[in-house]
Amino acid sequence: MVKISLAVDEIILGVTHGTYQLILKEIGGKRRIPIVIGVPEAQSIALAVEQKILKRPNTHDLFFKTLNAFSIDMDEVFIHSLEEGVFYARMVVVSQNDVISIDSRTSDAVALAIRFNAPIFIDERILVLAGIESHAEEADTPGRPSRQDQDFEPPKPKSFQEELELMSLDELENLLQVTISEEDYTKAALIRDEIANRK
Repeated sequence: MVKISLAVDEIILGVTHGTYQLILKEIGGKRRIPIVIGVPEAQSIALAVEQKILKRPNTHDLFFKTLNAFSIDMDEVFIHSLEEGVFYARMVVVSQNDVISIDSRTSDAVALAIRFNAPIFIDERILVLAGIESHAEEADTPGRPSRQDQDFEPPKPKSFQEELELMSLDELENLLQVTISEEDYTKAALIRDEIANRK
């Protein structure tokens, strides 16, 4: 088995309603892996990549802080299987006395790996099977279907209000903290209104 190093490339709007695609890129190579993830995971990964800290920790921040409190570190994330279009991963965590492998959704594992600054690996067989090779001379965005694919229609972008309606209360409150910290008070007002309508 050969393990290939990956890094987060980008997060793009998914074709399926209410989803995103996490694009992982091969370090030192041209292949990309697109992984379908939900809105909360996309938000959490984006916050970690941008190194933004919320006043109230989201689930991944809380788990990260809890592990740190017990002096537990993450050694690596390994994407080891692909079954019926679903990627399976495990996190390898280490303490003073133990090394433990924990099964995880790939999106959760990546969100935590970024926070721990831990490496992300994939079994090369999966990369060969599901990877999309990008070429520097092509104008297409890595990880997206080629423009030559006539069956591909880009998803219609949702309005900000439509995105808010898809989020849970916890997600709305987290996003509210982000928009306030960025001093985007127009969006903050819309988020407050959506929260008020739910209560």
